Amino acid sequence: MARIVMRACRNPSCTKGDFPSSTARAAYCSSACRLIHHRQQKKEQQSQTQEVTPMATPSQLFQPDAAHLKRLQDFEVGQYKTRTQCNVQGKEQLGIMEEFEVQGLQQALDLYAELTTVQGYRATGEIAHLPKLIAGPTVDWLILSLRKPESQVEQEIAQIKADVEATYLTQLADAKAACVAKEVESLLAGEKRRKQQAELDAKATLEAEEYARVEAEVLAALGGKQ
Repeated sequence: MARIVMRACRNPSCTKGDFPSSTARAAYCSSACRLIHHRQQKKEQQSQTQEVTPMATPSQLFQPDAAHLKRLQDFEVGQYKTRTQCNVQGKEQLGIMEEFEVQGLQQALDLYAELTTVQGYRATGEIAHLPKLIAGPTVDWLILSLRKPESQVEQEIAQIKADVEATYLTQLADAKAACVAKEVESLLAGEKRRKQQAELDAKATLEAEEYARVEAEVLAALGGKQ
């Protein structure tokens, strides 16, 4: 005949006290208690192993980088210094050089004198910017390629730098907004998952308690044997 001994349930939240058992391997007063304890252990392990790392705020991640901004500005200014102004619709671009098409040699000489002595334009020795003659059947055209006045160059370089800075700051703001939106979506999804898990845990606990109640009634009806 099996020897009945009283044992303590391994579930620390069990309120039934010691339970009678005929086997040394019995650790829980009921299968419901075992299920509840296993769920509690699993949740504790998850909370212990989960690493919580402080998230850098968007304001820290997207601060303007002065060195990077300067590199962007220097690149655009360098491009400007190699280009010729273009005013064709759809192809507009700023350039340090400007071209003038003039009909006839005398008109070209007069305009050249006006541009260089009065307006501050300068000729350069680069082959690409030497005057070009286009001969026609009745009249010749000359193309003068001159460097813009220094005051105009300074203004345009300042405008280029301002435009680059505005574009850079806009890109930073857009990237920050996208990061914030992504983080908000992630946090909301996490909250939704935690809420769903809490509901599942609560349901499982109620089912386990109901099972334990019915099990206790069945055991009682069988004379308290397990």
